[in-house]
Amino acid sequence: MEHPRLRLRALPSTPPRPARSVCHGARRFPAQQPLRHEPLVRVRAARSLVHGRELHGYALRNIPFLDLRVLNALVSMYGRCGWLAEVNTVFASMGDTKSVVSWTCMINACCENGRPAEALEVFQEMRLAVVKVDEVTLLAVISACTKLDCTSELGNWVEQYACDNGFLENTRVANALIHMHGKMGRVKRSCEIFDSMSARTVVSWTAMIQALAVHGHGAAALVRFSQMLRQGFWPDEVIFLSMINACCHSTLLSEGRQLFKSMVEEYQITPWMEHYGSMVDLLCRSGMLDEAFGFVLAMPVKPDPVIWRVLTGACRDHGNISLARKVIDHVIDMDPDHRGNYVLASNLYAADENWGRVVDVRVEMGVRKETSRCSTAVSYIEANGEEDAESFSSTQLQ
Repeated sequence: MEHPRLRLRALPSTPPRPARSVCHGARRFPAQQPLRHEPLVRVRAARSLVHGRELHGYALRNIPFLDLRVLNALVSMYGRCGWLAEVNTVFASMGDTKSVVSWTCMINACCENGRPAEALEVFQEMRLAVVKVDEVTLLAVISACTKLDCTSELGNWVEQYACDNGFLENTRVANALIHMHGKMGRVKRSCEIFDSMSARTVVSWTAMIQALAVHGHGAAALVRFSQMLRQGFWPDEVIFLSMINACCHSTLLSEGRQLFKSMVEEYQITPWMEHYGSMVDLLCRSGMLDEAFGFVLAMPVKPDPVIWRVLTGACRDHGNISLARKVIDHVIDMDPDHRGNYVLASNLYAADENWGRVVDVRVEMGVRKETSRCSTAVSYIEANGEEDAESFSSTQLQ
């Protein structure tokens, strides 16, 4: 079964650095040649590109034939470092000896570098080469579909492929499909896969709750959370963050307060900055601006600029200019080079008809040249199965 043709023009990624051919001398390793493990272990552990290239050079100088496992490790290493030119060179040097691990490393390298459409093309080549797909490969393919924000047609195709090849009973694959469908907005399908699972993990519950939370099904997320607790699962930081977000999207104030309290007092979990931010967002959406301001001031850690911006935006939306004046100074002091802070301050003063302060803020924004650059945004719209993109700069929107 062929996957549907992708009609997607991917955003241009950062151009790779000029590639130097570092593996043109690599030779394929006969099956009977013994493997020297030391370079393999070091290559897999490499995180620095310079270190990784040194190890690659060492391997070429000291090992007569590069083992396939070393080449696989090189593909992974160059992929993590963002050098797709080297990834392609090493991958091509394998010739017809590529294993399922080789193909999976290549798919992951594309996904990790923002090229999910290319990852799916590699998967098609893998299938044409009649290489047996394993669980790890399929998880990489599902990840590529998820990162593409793929159409329902492509989502159905990858799920059908998993079903036809006996992977739907695999818990990790089912978890990935729940997440993929949830991100696509197909919450009903996520629920169907979740309910059909014979064995669930905390990751399964997290994926299901996140799918419900993002799309505003707060009450349903609370039901799933209660079911999870009854079945003996212990909630972690991610689960609580998803639940507070679910309450935020559905404006369930009392439930969100109780969840945050339970997380800290009952489960002894130290909140992340994201937990605090979600609680501030929930309070702001519920119109509890003074409580949100007090909550921020009482935080045991220093609030980040995002939390202050959320509170400032809420003050603007609710017309609480007096509180906004207190908050905006915190925002600018914490992140003086962020252009959006000055735009936010300018809009607040304009809403208060304080035109003198509007001029002052605009002048200050212009003085900080690095904050006044107009970045380009790209919007994708799918119509009749085809996607088109149109670019807008901030000057066009003014």
